[in-house]
Amino acid sequence: MKEQLLSQTELETALLYLSPRGNGLKWIVEIDINKYTHLDWFKAIQHYIQETFKRNIDTGSDISRACFLAHDPNVYINPKYT
Repeated sequence: MKEQLLSQTELETALLYLSPRGNGLKWIVEIDINKYTHLDWFKAIQHYIQETFKRNIDTGSDISRACFLAHDPNVYINPKYT
């Protein structure tokens, strides 16, 4: 799944890493909250993943739960941010 997310071109990956529990991925993409709310973006990306990759994602869309610290030694960081 990690390679599939990195190779798709519709959304630019900023950060991608194995979740702290090791049973999922954290996929960080840049969004414009001036156009749509965080929840609108979440639902649209959730739908995109379900339709494109036939995968369900965690339904937790609570922005206050954001996790940006990675323990994954194979974390992907978009070169434009390094």
